[in-house]
Amino acid sequence: MHDGEQKRNKWDVVELQKRAGVIVVLVVALLVPMWRSPPFCHAVLCIVLAGGCLEFWWAACSHAVGTQEYILLTVLFLGWFLPSLAGLQVYQDVVGHKCLVECLVIQLAVGDSAQMLVGRSMGRHYACPTISPKKTYEGYLGGAAITLLYASVVHRWPSLNVIVAYTFGCIGDLYFSVVKRRLGIKDYSRLLSSHGGLLDRFDSFIFASNALVWKAVYQQILSGRRIVK
Repeated sequence: MHDGEQKRNKWDVVELQKRAGVIVVLVVALLVPMWRSPPFCHAVLCIVLAGGCLEFWWAACSHAVGTQEYILLTVLFLGWFLPSLAGLQVYQDVVGHKCLVECLVIQLAVGDSAQMLVGRSMGRHYACPTISPKKTYEGYLGGAAITLLYASVVHRWPSLNVIVAYTFGCIGDLYFSVVKRRLGIKDYSRLLSSHGGLLDRFDSFIFASNALVWKAVYQQILSGRRIVK
């Protein structure tokens, strides 16, 4: 086995150990309490959104140069912040808090990990090397298949919801990667130590959860139901 292959395999083991640790923390400290308590779920979602907002602008103010750059970053910021802020007001009535807890598991624990594993073991064709150099078409497709199987069997999610969440989760990951590449940074912060900041961990979930919420809102509008707040 070549040195490069050995290093890659060693890295994969270390990365898997880190992800396993994160999953345990997520389940014990976040997912179970969020599942059992809607107010706690809402509080966590608010903290993630507020923390992500602060991280975004801390990174922007530390690395952006020029008025045009700030205008572009403002547009990119509003593109995810406004839908997320509005979604916080309606998600309980359209999908319920348990759906977003399941989305955390499906998108972050299963989807992202499946992408990484399939991409590193089978990936040959890079999808967007200038934005996210390690992402491959094989990783995306393999991750989609595993996520679809898991979410359908374990959580009984409709296939369309899984595909929507997974697809927009991948878009969210690339979206925030574009900002990082433009700012010339690896992570938005070091809040979570080697795992980066909140945006680095929850980037795909932000887009995935928004997609589920606004898909449900659209379906309610089509069916003539009124969202009560």
